[in-house]
Amino acid sequence: MIDFPLKFEVKADATPGVSTTWQCSANNLDPIKMSLPLEFHGPGKAYTPEDLYGLAVLNCIFAVYKAISEKNNVVFEKIEGSVQVFLDKKHENGNLVITKLDIKFLVTGAKDKEKARTFLEKAIKDCPVSNSIKAGKTYHIDIS
Repeated sequence: MIDFPLKFEVKADATPGVSTTWQCSANNLDPIKMSLPLEFHGPGKAYTPEDLYGLAVLNCIFAVYKAISEKNNVVFEKIEGSVQVFLDKKHENGNLVITKLDIKFLVTGAKDKEKARTFLEKAIKDCPVSNSIKAGKTYHIDIS
C-alpha cells in the first residue's frame, strides 16, 4: 500500500546570463544540463524547461501504462511517444503560456491490440502530471 500524500523534491542552481547553462537534479541522480531555448536567445545546447514539461507528461503516461500493463498482463514489445509543446502569449496580458500538447504514442508488438489500446487510454486518464496541467491535450494512439 502506498502512503499518500507523496512528496518529490528537485533542485537547481544557476548563474546570471541567458547564454549560460545551469544544472538541475532530483534524488541525488546525475544532474541534467539546462538552458534557455534558442527561441529565447539561449544557447540551445541543453534541455529547456519546455522540454522537461513535455517529457514529464510523456514519461508519466509511460510509467502508468507500464504499471497497468504489468498488473493486467498486457504484453507489448515497446512503447514510443513524442510530445509537441505549443507556447504562446495570452492576449489579455501578454504572459507566456503553454497552450497545447500534441501527444503521439506507438505501441508495437501488442499481443492483444484492443487491451493495449484500452489500457493506454486508461494510463492517459490516470497520469497525475497530465491531470495537473491546464493546457489542451490531443492524443494520437497507434497500436501494432
